[in-house]
Amino acid sequence: MTAEEMLDEITLEDLQEQHREIAECIGLENFRKLVRSFGGTAPSIPQAKEVVKLRVYRLIREEYNGANVRALAAKYGVSESTVYNVIREQLRDRARERRRPSIPGQLSIADWLRSE
Repeated sequence: MTAEEMLDEITLEDLQEQHREIAECIGLENFRKLVRSFGGTAPSIPQAKEVVKLRVYRLIREEYNGANVRALAAKYGVSESTVYNVIREQLRDRARERRRPSIPGQLSIADWLRSE
C-alpha cells in the first residue's frame, strides 16, 4: 500500500503532535487535502491583517471624502500614510484610465512601445 493510499486511512492518533494540531484545527479531511496539495513544501499561513488588506484598502477608497484620513486610519487600524498611499494609487489609476485610448482595441504609443 502506498503512502498516498494510506493517507485516506489515517486517523488523528496516527499523526505526529505538530501535524495533529493542524488536523484538529482544520479537520482531518482538510488536512489530507493540504498534504496532497502542499506536501513537502513550506506554505506560509498569512496573518489576518494580510488576508483582509485588499478589503481594507477598498473600503478606504469607498469611504474617503477628502477630509477623513485620520478617521479612516483609526477605523481600519492603519497609519495615515497608508490611507494617503491608497488614495494616491486610486488617483493614479483614474489618471491612467483617462489617458487610455477611446477607441476599443487601439493602442497608445506607450503600450505599443512596451510591446516591442
